[in-house]
This record gives sequence, structure tokens and C-alpha cells, in this order.
Amino acid sequence: MKIGERDNRLNLNEGVETQTENQTYTNENNIYIFQAHLQNEENSASKINKLKDLIRKNLPGCDLVLCIFIAALKSFRADKCLRPFPQYFVNEKDEKDFVSLKKSFDKIPPLSEFLRIPAQNIPQDVADLLLWLFFASGIPILTKDSVENLPVSVLNTKASINPVPQHVFEVNYSPKIDETWMKRTRSKTVFYAFHGSPVINFYSILKIGLQQHFSSEKEVIFGNGVYLSNEISICTNYAPFAKTWNHSTIGTKHSIIAVCEVINDEENVKCKDENNRKRALNQNSYGEIPEKYFVVTNSELIKVKYLLVYGNGGPSAVKSFVKKHFLWILIVLYIVMLLMIKLYNMGLWKKSIRLVYFLQKYCLAFNTYLNN
Repeated sequence: MKIGERDNRLNLNEGVETQTENQTYTNENNIYIFQAHLQNEENSASKINKLKDLIRKNLPGCDLVLCIFIAALKSFRADKCLRPFPQYFVNEKDEKDFVSLKKSFDKIPPLSEFLRIPAQNIPQDVADLLLWLFFASGIPILTKDSVENLPVSVLNTKASINPVPQHVFEVNYSPKIDETWMKRTRSKTVFYAFHGSPVINFYSILKIGLQQHFSSEKEVIFGNGVYLSNEISICTNYAPFAKTWNHSTIGTKHSIIAVCEVINDEENVKCKDENNRKRALNQNSYGEIPEKYFVVTNSELIKVKYLLVYGNGGPSAVKSFVKKHFLWILIVLYIVMLLMIKLYNMGLWKKSIRLVYFLQKYCLAFNTYLNN
């Protein structure tokens, strides 16, 4: 064998060995990537299952959170109302992508339907949004309660002015927040009052509470602070109905009034007080604060405890059916109308009525026979 041929064969063998090693490495690398992908899928499925468990245990509360979220999202003040903002929808330029967020939210089906969808069939953006909203946003848990359990009466002799709320939700905070509140209320008296606000504001209210500095952005009669009242009918004027989530089971239009715990601090809770007339005067106020009103100048003295939800009822099954099959219903009605006209023109109208009457009597007689 010539030296050149031997060198070529050695080079060829080395090339084959190198290629085999590279192929083995590539295959192993692909296996690792595949395993990591499977693990991510398992982690994602596990998270979605936890999400489903949460929704299953507290469907009305999760439903209301989505109603409040979409109201803030579709508001013309969305940039201010939607805080905190989902980090998945912040682009590379650190800009909030409201368009993508709306598109993702619109994909969310009714929660009862969402529970039946397999984890692998749920769009990733929908899963990310719901997981963030219920686990990472810091929004407290809302649980269904009843009017009877409220610490303050919401009833009024004039029912038309002050109707009973359709839904009552208790606001459940983290243990840390509850502990902080307990320390503040220690050795101090607490009373309850109502606060009305547009639905679009409740997303941020649930997250950061009622803030007194927000009133500085608008014209106020009795000075800056959080306005409350012990008369719920006063608050209804500040809680207009607004369209929320089309897939909600608790209605598609809502009005919300908060029931708040308030620490009775004479310096920072301004109100009518017979024992202390100066308490009715607030800084930058146009006059004395009237009865049934409270102006709290320190937001740390307020805690939203309940949400009173007034709604127009859930979407009707009949309406949903008509909306879905509207064209076919029109076609059927048109055919029925043509048949009626045909029968009338043929002079069979009276005979048809007699036939229907006879069949009705026959069915009633047969039903009586079966019952006996």
C-alpha cells in the first residue's frame, strides 16, 4: 500500500469516527432538549391543573376578578386603572401592549367551559394571563358570602333607591396584610362605611387599597381624602353600572360598592362630630363635612372588607341560543309563515284548526287514561 493511500484511509477513518462522535453528541443533545421540553410541558400542565383547582373551588370569585380586570382593561384610563400590569404583555421597549392583552383576554372562555378543556389545548397566552392574574398579581381572593353575614345593614325602606345586592364577596388578604391590619386596629375602635366607585377602579383598589392621594387629581368639595358614607344610598350615585365580561355567570353589567373597615382616628377621619366640631373641617374644604359622610385623609386607616355587586343577571340560555342560531330561526319562521299563507289560500285554515283541536283533545284523553 502506498503511503498516500494509507494517509487517505487514516483521514477517512478519523472523519468517520469524528462524524460518529458528533452524531452521538447531537442525538444526546436532542434527547436532553426533548426531555427538557417534556418537563416544561409537565410543569405547564401542573400549573394549569392548579389553576383549574382554584377556579373549581371558587368559580364566582374568579369570575368577578375577570369582570373587574376586563372593565379596567377596556377603560379609556386603562394605563392608570390596570395596575399591576401583566409582565407577559410588556414588549422589548418596556411598553405595555394593550392590544395583545385584549386579544388574549378575548380568548378566555366561560370558566365552567375552561375547566373542561384539556391543559394541552389551552392557548399559552391565555394560560399565562390567568396564572399571573390568580397567582402572581397580588389580587386578594374574593369568596362568595351573603347579605346576612355583613357587619352593616345594606337594607333601606326605599327599596327602589337602595336595592339588595345580587352578590356579596368577602375580600381575603394575605396573612401578612391581615397581621399588619390587626396591629393597626389594636386598642382602637373600628366602624364600617360604604364607598362607591366605578367598576374600572376596583382592580387597583383590590391591589393597593383606597388611596387618599387619588382625590387630589379631581375637584373635591370637602378636601382631599377617601370619601365614605354610612348610608349606602349615597354611594350608589358614585357607582354607575358598567359593561364587564360577556362570559360572566354573574352578569355582564355591574355596579360595585365596597364595605370598608375604618379605624376611628379623630385626626385623620373627618366627619360630623358633636363632641369635636373641628373634626368636620378638612384642609381645602369648602365647608363642614355633612352628616353621613366621612373623609379619610390616611389610606392606612381603611381596609376594603366586602364587595357588594349589583348586576343584570347572567347571560340567558335562550338569548345565547337565539344569538347562535339566529339565521336558522329566521328561515324556520319564514317557512312557517309561507305554510300558513298556503293553508289560508287553499281554504284549509279552518280545517287545520279543527285538526289541531281534535289532536289536543285526543292527547288529553290519552294522558288521562295513562294516569288512571
